Amino acid sequence: MRIRNRPRASGAIPDASMSDIAFLLLLFFLVTTTFEVQKGISYKLPKKPDETTVEVVIDETNRLVMTIKQWGAHEYVVLIDQAPPDGPLQRARAGEDVSLQDTTLQNGIRTLAAQRAEAIDAVQSRLLNNLEVAKGLPSGTFSSLETAIAAENLVAMIRPGIIRTYLGAATPMETSQVFGEVAFGDTLVLSDARQGDIASAVRESELVVILKFFPDCDYEGMVHALDVLRMNGVSRTGITIQQRMGGGA
Repeated sequence: MRIRNRPRASGAIPDASMSDIAFLLLLFFLVTTTFEVQKGISYKLPKKPDETTVEVVIDETNRLVMTIKQWGAHEYVVLIDQAPPDGPLQRARAGEDVSLQDTTLQNGIRTLAAQRAEAIDAVQSRLLNNLEVAKGLPSGTFSSLETAIAAENLVAMIRPGIIRTYLGAATPMETSQVFGEVAFGDTLVLSDARQGDIASAVRESELVVILKFFPDCDYEGMVHALDVLRMNGVSRTGITIQQRMGGGA
């Protein structure tokens, strides 16, 4: 009797279709994978000037130009290049520097800013616009601030500014039918009993102060100069870098 050998199972794994599977996986990952793209810094280019472009010109009576120089580690001096006429700060002679901490200088800046206080009607107009924005309402929803206060059941109040402390009785005041006497630097606030403050606006100054710094003036000096202006009621500022000429100070 003839005995036949039964075929035995082999331990080898068939790999005939592995190339097809790898190709399909490659296609899958190419289709589904997302790549991070560096977009760089997003910015908008200025529009090309046209006939409708209006150049803003600052009236000399509202412009104060000062050069800031550094003398020592934490000492900064000011040279007044241009000041409003007939004001407390007139154009100084060349080389006539004064310390940034000088009381007369700061009083003069404060007085100039106070003399050019924003009209109360303009402040209330900004306050009304801020209220509409805070409420998510279209511009022009309310015909007047009084109408808005009545419709929204708001309370109008004043937070005195730091200028009242410095100038005292000399602080220019303007009377508002809604807020009473408003001083330069005060904050007009609208609030309600449940949500608290809803909108506010500060009565600012039309005075524009342009600061010119020498390149060797450190960052601390720039910040210090800006702090002095803010403490004395100046909110409109401009900064430029002054180049030294002929090695002079």
